[in-house]
Amino acid sequence: MKLLAFLAAGLAMAQSSADGWRTFQDPQGRFQFLYPERFGAPSPGTDDGFRGRTAAIRFAGFSAGVQAGRIVLGGEAVLTTGPPQLDLQAAGGLYDPIALQTLPARIATAIRNVLPVLTGAAFCDAIGRERHLHPADARLGALTAAQQGAVASVDRMGNITPKVFECGISGDTVTFHKESAFDPAGPRRHIYGAIRFLPPPYSSFQLVRGGADAPTAELLRQIATVVNSWKER
Repeated sequence: MKLLAFLAAGLAMAQSSADGWRTFQDPQGRFQFLYPERFGAPSPGTDDGFRGRTAAIRFAGFSAGVQAGRIVLGGEAVLTTGPPQLDLQAAGGLYDPIALQTLPARIATAIRNVLPVLTGAAFCDAIGRERHLHPADARLGALTAAQQGAVASVDRMGNITPKVFECGISGDTVTFHKESAFDPAGPRRHIYGAIRFLPPPYSSFQLVRGGADAPTAELLRQIATVVNSWKER
């Protein structure tokens, strides 16, 4: 029922705003943004409305799956509250809300309390680093050696030997393209997108995508346009 309501409201209000672009209006009336028509129909994304993922919107022709014969990861527009986090382990697993769920809730909460908060100024440095929190930090003193090892592993998850190709800041938005491996023995993948840091009650609006192929300059421009078009209603 929730999915049907989302589709009915979202598609009814996904009206053309400019040549090749449509307007997505949140069914709950909280926000709207533009997206390229070629992205396809919107629907609820991963963990939509769960914890800090206030809203997640996937696109039928752009988000995770096989698109134009290539495997795509992520590609959802996400509105967050609380400390900004990133899809696809773009800054490692500790900043990824889904990867962080692999740790017990008590440990995940302790990490959130001591992990440096992502900001526009710190973002480029964060995505270029493999480690972001020392597991032996005194503020995590209650952790056992095994738990400290788990924290270190999640911190590096999806972000082994990262290499940043592009990371530009314009106003409150950062557009980026990097490459990293999911694990030491695994293939490298491109991760790219844009994140806009927002004032309360929200913290960010972002669209992060990945795969074997590097993004074109035009694709990065389109993603940044989507993120910058977000506005509260």
